[in-house]
Amino acid sequence: MYTASSGSGNASLRCSMSSSADFSDDDDYSLKSGSVSPAPGDTLPWNLPRHERSKRKIQGGSVLDPAERAVLRIADERDRVQKKTFTKWINQHLLKVRKHVNDLYEDLRDGHNLISLLEVLSGESLPREKGRMRFHRLQNVQIALDYLKRRQVKLVNIRNDDITDGNPKLTLGLIWTIILHFQVRLGFESLIGCFRFIF
Repeated sequence: MYTASSGSGNASLRCSMSSSADFSDDDDYSLKSGSVSPAPGDTLPWNLPRHERSKRKIQGGSVLDPAERAVLRIADERDRVQKKTFTKWINQHLLKVRKHVNDLYEDLRDGHNLISLLEVLSGESLPREKGRMRFHRLQNVQIALDYLKRRQVKLVNIRNDDITDGNPKLTLGLIWTIILHFQVRLGFESLIGCFRFIF
């Protein structure tokens, strides 16, 4: 509680706390020891301070507890299903130009399959670099990204080097953006057929 006292014309505040009235013994202990129970999700490794992460590594040998491992397993399964679905969708369209994608993350890295996909979907012809060096790969992916931007497709935080380096999350994000944009024009029949084929 706060009490006011005045001395020599100046008012000052004094704070006094009653430990038995304001806090239980458990609360007092948890505050002193710093072991306040975390909110849901706070124990995930990316939410922990660095010293807590290293402490958990030292104590248990693993940063992840069983619940966290389950969350990551579910996320990995979701990514696996998306990768399979998007690969089938791409191959359905690349069939028209007799091309095929085996690994989504690897086979889009040089930009050629990406450009071919956009050519099939749009009916337009796009330029491309013929070399095999990293510069040519980056250039081809940039051609595809620039074409999407010209069509008013919003690309959030997707750069040419992300696709060239085979970044799984951003590659999936790019393909999902392409699907959303072009399926409006092409209709949802091919996407629904693709999902039926998988399941």
